[in-house]
Amino acid sequence: MSEQDYRSEVEGLLDEAAALPHGDARVALLESAVGLAETHGDLALSYEARLELIDAATFGGFPDKALDAFAWCRAQQQRAPERFEVGELLWKAKWVVGRLHEFPHISRERVHAALEELAQAFARAGAGERALLKLRYQTARDMGDQEAAAGYWRQWLATPRDALTDCEACELDDELDLHLDLGEHEQVMQKAFPLLRGWTGCAEVPQRTYGSVLYPLLRLGRMEEAQKLHLHGYPAVARNRDFLVTVGEHLEFLALTHNFARALVLLERHLDWALAHASRVDRFAFLCAAALLFELLRAEGHEVLTLRLPYGFPLHQADCLYATVRLQKWAEGEAQEIARRFDARNGNARYAELLGRALAKKAHARSFPLEPAPKRPLDN
Repeated sequence: MSEQDYRSEVEGLLDEAAALPHGDARVALLESAVGLAETHGDLALSYEARLELIDAATFGGFPDKALDAFAWCRAQQQRAPERFEVGELLWKAKWVVGRLHEFPHISRERVHAALEELAQAFARAGAGERALLKLRYQTARDMGDQEAAAGYWRQWLATPRDALTDCEACELDDELDLHLDLGEHEQVMQKAFPLLRGWTGCAEVPQRTYGSVLYPLLRLGRMEEAQKLHLHGYPAVARNRDFLVTVGEHLEFLALTHNFARALVLLERHLDWALAHASRVDRFAFLCAAALLFELLRAEGHEVLTLRLPYGFPLHQADCLYATVRLQKWAEGEAQEIARRFDARNGNARYAELLGRALAKKAHARSFPLEPAPKRPLDN
């Protein structure tokens, strides 16, 4: 293949990927572009393709692939700063560094070192601190350092916006997390109001917001609002594994409102995401919702379920018949193991507490049928 031929093919793959929504297909095309550029030793084209791959993997649910592509680009930029500008990498660094804590094999020391390195890079670029403070808040919160998280939260919101600050919609959506942690349901809905009304938004917001507010709305008794947000919000996230946490929130809502047939259809569609997703935080959130669903099904007397589950599922049954108690023990056991690994890394019990909190939501279950319900059997 001539130089012109391979370059045209790589550029064609980049154009084809750009025309696709975020998801598996877009990532696969960009990986092919990277591979072809690498085969021909084209450093510049490899760099360009990996920059695109960082975006696609980040917003397509492959944070591990984003990390690998970023690490390669960062190494090239440091070797040849006159050839590869640092500016574009700084924005992408927020996405990558902000998710390092989601991998329990990455130590606390490495996570904090990456944050410090990013702070230095921001300072050299003359950037403000708001974006970094948000990352510090989110990392401290997810790693169970609640005192530090509260301090960073206050500093984040008091610091002026600058060119590297996330969009207003993303920031407002991220503000909800602290109130969700504290069970401040009214505050959640007050802050979410501009997002739910469509006054501000972006590529991933308010899609994420729709899932976040379902449980607060249920606790506040605003069931009709929750129903509308579920029916509108779930289709918006159903095709992109980057929204696995949000899908789990929709699954939880269906379970708590005893819309079991709908919940099981959702479980069938997305369990393979949870089995394969690199982010243990995302996987954990979905497994907590699944464990809650199976617990509520058992409480309602559904002892055997007819389910079409992926072949990669450890309890896969060719006849599609599953004992609910086995499914519940599996989901809870998997969530417990992830919690154990995070808590061992973090030096606290945050994830064990999150699992307990998720399962305790069964006390607030209430029947609220959504129509029309899927026509499928629950039991054998």
